[in-house]
Amino acid sequence: MSCSKDDETEKLGNWFRKDLPNFGGSIRTNAVSFVIGNVGYIGTGYTNETVARVKDFWAYNADRQTWSQITPFPGTGRNNATAFVLKGKAYVGGGYDGVLTVDNGYKKDFYEYDPATNKWKGVEEFGGGTRQFATSFVVNDRAYVGLGFNGSNYYQDFWEYNPGTDKWTEMATFKGGKRTGAIAFTVGTKAYVGFGESNTGTSFKDIYSFDPAGNNGAGNWTRVDFATGFDQDNFPARSYGSAFVIDGKAYIVGGRGRSDVWEYDPGSNGWTERASFPTQRGFAGAFSIGKIGYLGTGSSAGSGGGTDDFWGFDPTQAINTDDDL
Repeated sequence: MSCSKDDETEKLGNWFRKDLPNFGGSIRTNAVSFVIGNVGYIGTGYTNETVARVKDFWAYNADRQTWSQITPFPGTGRNNATAFVLKGKAYVGGGYDGVLTVDNGYKKDFYEYDPATNKWKGVEEFGGGTRQFATSFVVNDRAYVGLGFNGSNYYQDFWEYNPGTDKWTEMATFKGGKRTGAIAFTVGTKAYVGFGESNTGTSFKDIYSFDPAGNNGAGNWTRVDFATGFDQDNFPARSYGSAFVIDGKAYIVGGRGRSDVWEYDPGSNGWTERASFPTQRGFAGAFSIGKIGYLGTGSSAGSGGGTDDFWGFDPTQAINTDDDL
């Protein structure tokens, strides 16, 4: 779906960076991101500055608008990992480190980060084996990780992680089929997974909700229908996009070769297009703090080695058309 500049100014939502610092680390793409309290985190990824997969981690304090470096990730430097937060602690694992002599570079190790001590420790390896671009989400103090790929193997499995027992349990298979580069978010006690691409490179625009209590505790996936009257033919498919949640609504941002932004309201099951991100952006880090969404790093058109810009998004404001954003 393409829009003229006049069309764009009619969409609600404002992207801004005038008062925000650039990401604290080197330019990068394919990093992981998460938020604990009012602090956002971005780390690992791939950078063209040193032509390397990195393991540094940075914390963004929204009150001070500053980045500070935390203890580096203890595993090998990697990109395409996944991350989630449970009970105030972050978990990061999987991905690809390029060390072909060990599982062809694909990873399954996981680590827990405690912001209270600024320390990492190893936890149980992912139950589904090595892979990159896995998708993760959290519901009711349990994490769920699945999808992604390992070489020519694409997956549609999902596994539950229990931090109390440090164990992984296989759950119901994702009903949308094998895919990578999917997008996940949680609103309240319900999780949603969708978009992504198949092993043939075909992108999806479907979305499924997940109930962990269904199917006798194995979880149940249900395809979410588009609202009546919605022009789904012009709703764009995407992969490797980003998402954050503000006030019970999810915002899907960009993806490979895309800059459009869509708001999803689970209450009405409606999609509404919002102001686009200023440039195409995929493989980015994103999180929300309070009523503001944040997005940074990733790949823009023509910047395959990554970026270090950092943007805020206010869904209630009109688009800022000034040159100085």
